[in-house]
Amino acid sequence: MSALATPFHVIAHRGASGYAPENTMAAFERAVAMGAREVETDVSLTRDGHILLLHDDTLDRTTNGNGLADEFSLEELKQLDAGSWSDPRLSWDRDYRGEKLITLDELLDRFGASLTYHIELKKPQQGLVAAVANAVASRGLIDRVFIFAVEQEDALKQILAMLPGVRIAWAPETLLRTDPQRAVQACAENGFAMIVLNTSNQSKALVERAHTLGLEARSSGISSRDKMIAAAEIGCNGMTINWPDWLLDHVRQQA
Repeated sequence: MSALATPFHVIAHRGASGYAPENTMAAFERAVAMGAREVETDVSLTRDGHILLLHDDTLDRTTNGNGLADEFSLEELKQLDAGSWSDPRLSWDRDYRGEKLITLDELLDRFGASLTYHIELKKPQQGLVAAVANAVASRGLIDRVFIFAVEQEDALKQILAMLPGVRIAWAPETLLRTDPQRAVQACAENGFAMIVLNTSNQSKALVERAHTLGLEARSSGISSRDKMIAAAEIGCNGMTINWPDWLLDHVRQQA
């Protein structure tokens, strides 16, 4: 079995979202209790400019609300239940009814510099880049974050200009489909730190090319232990995973 890449990131996807409602404080606390020191989350702005942690554009899947999240104020969103939904693919082991939506400010204030945060800009949104840059910089956490987006190359360039030295992770999924080698090259030319692959486009050759250009390459879309091991075997610098304990166990076995 191949040695793990260095560095290697065990990233709890939306917290330990296999065990607790995604992007809630319960999920992040569960990840930390399992030993994870890196977490991924999704950000967008509320109607009144707060940075909300929510994967979907709408509230329907993961709360008892409905409609577009950005049409609500934070006060209104805080009234919702983010822990009463269910998904048979997940492994929740207790009742999370009453769990609340949270903001990036709450997450950063709760864990501070004890974690590394992979912050995904979910969609182009007026003011989001500046708000995230301010939230990170005002807490002195520039060296504790990766700012990530699918596509959105210009937004990532903008936040890199605002926060010199911040690590940028990019998933240029269209270019990865049409010209994967060019995708890796463009990532390096932009001064980004990491290219984000997934189980449909990753390969050992692509990971090696990223490393040659000084990039890290991480995987996403990991939904089974087999996919987890496969991503590690081709040299990925870690991955996002809903069950961080699986990956932590794998890392310990390789030590």
